Amino acid sequence: MGRITEYLKSLIRANSLDSSKSFAMLLSVGVGVMIGLCVCFCLLWDVCTNGYVKTDLDGMGVFLLCVGGFMAGGGINKALGERIRKNNNNDEVKR
Repeated sequence: MGRITEYLKSLIRANSLDSSKSFAMLLSVGVGVMIGLCVCFCLLWDVCTNGYVKTDLDGMGVFLLCVGGFMAGGGINKALGERIRKNNNNDEVKR
């Protein structure tokens, strides 16, 4: 647990090698996981109280699709930034 908090502290620090893109990616994934767990809890609660699923599953599916898009948006920024940096480093090596 200590290593995780140290990594999060290094993400917040300004002069570290870790970037704010990594922090945004971890934050969006963390929020997405919490929302997914809440949705699972709501479905289980619905089944335990009613004995069947009374929740609108179409709406919940669209909601989870949007949460997935939110999580992907946090990761795309990081992935594209790393790819551009890698291509720039390869161009400098070739020269």
